Amino acid sequence: MHLPRPTRWRAFASAHYRPFQAIAVGQAFTSSYASDALFVPLLLLLGAPPALVVLVGAAPVGGAALQAFAPQILRRLKGDLRGLTLALALSEIRGLIMAAIVAGVAAGAVDRSLGIALISVTVAVGQTTGVLSSSNITLWTAVVLPDAERRLVGPRMGALTMALSTALLLPAGFVLDAGTRAIGLWAYAGFFIVSGTVSALTPLAVARLPRPGRVLVARETPGGAELPPGFRRFIDVSSIAAFGQGLIPAVALYALSVLHMSAGFAVALSGIAAAGALAGSLAAGSFLFGGSSSRVLRASFIFRALAALCCVAAVPANPLAPAFLLVGAALFNGAGNAGALATNERLYRLAPPHARVHCQSRFVGATAAAAGAGSLVCAAALAIAPPAAWAVYTVLYAGSAISRTVATLRTEVSASWSSPSAGAGPVEPVTDGSSAGG
Repeated sequence: MHLPRPTRWRAFASAHYRPFQAIAVGQAFTSSYASDALFVPLLLLLGAPPALVVLVGAAPVGGAALQAFAPQILRRLKGDLRGLTLALALSEIRGLIMAAIVAGVAAGAVDRSLGIALISVTVAVGQTTGVLSSSNITLWTAVVLPDAERRLVGPRMGALTMALSTALLLPAGFVLDAGTRAIGLWAYAGFFIVSGTVSALTPLAVARLPRPGRVLVARETPGGAELPPGFRRFIDVSSIAAFGQGLIPAVALYALSVLHMSAGFAVALSGIAAAGALAGSLAAGSFLFGGSSSRVLRASFIFRALAALCCVAAVPANPLAPAFLLVGAALFNGAGNAGALATNERLYRLAPPHARVHCQSRFVGATAAAAGAGSLVCAAALAIAPPAAWAVYTVLYAGSAISRTVATLRTEVSASWSSPSAGAGPVEPVTDGSSAGG
């Protein structure tokens, strides 16, 4: 058994890692009160079609393909990873912008159609920038921390974020339903204000991270641009799985549009999903200290396929449909979070030490493009389908299950559940050291 060890949590709780803890807290408020848990029911309440909601939610996934240009951007910025990440981290306070838009709609100063457009743009741009910020923070962590510390910090940041998200979202569903009945759209504005205010912790904490120096990314030569065969196969399999991720309509969207559940149920659904993500983060984070990342990744594909099948079973005629959605959401996010940790670990174990920036940018760019393509298919299917056509949702969930199954079968795994490479300490990415410290 690989249970979470209190000694590692005590180490993470030390003052040395305070900025990483603050980032996790700020991101918890952003992911809880300024993401799909609230914008999905809000847009539907304002009258947005489901296909638009899918496109808005998909924009961050496809936009993350911009990470493929990270080496060129860093070269143009002379290796200033700190400045780039600080600028991107400002997107975490987008809740304040969303609060102002919703307040304008609630007060009658902003037309509902304009409100839908403004919220959609804010979510699409803000969440895309947030995804890029998180990716850069992960890279920053890999630059400034030895591998042993990186394996300590990364999973525990994710677990802390998920634990807080669970605590924030589960009661928020009841508060949102009661608040909407009492004060209408002002209830949403209140949540967005809380999110934007507390999420300011993220850019403030990023400014306090150990300085990475100037991350010097060499220009690729024709011979040096070739990726290791194992890493190329890793990208191919991950892209297949990412396409399946993009096919998935948000379970909250299905609950609201097809099962006609309340907005509070949709928020509580996100809370259950966060609890599942917490469990996946704790289990995988502990195991990956010395375990096989490839086997964890394959197991996560299996469970994500099962999650999609749970959603397939949640047809309107099934009296247990809400329960199947709850199980599906927990499995999607639990296996998804475990898979994300395994993916990051696999990436850094396969990538040559001198080419981490190139490898990460190519991987994120390829998988984000695949997920974006899946999301376009999802949005197109919902756009041409009649309103609340549950059969279309069912086909999309089934397609995602098939995609994850194919990825499971094509994933190359190590000979055992233990990984000898976990103890190795790869060389750090090159920095000039001119701004090291603090």
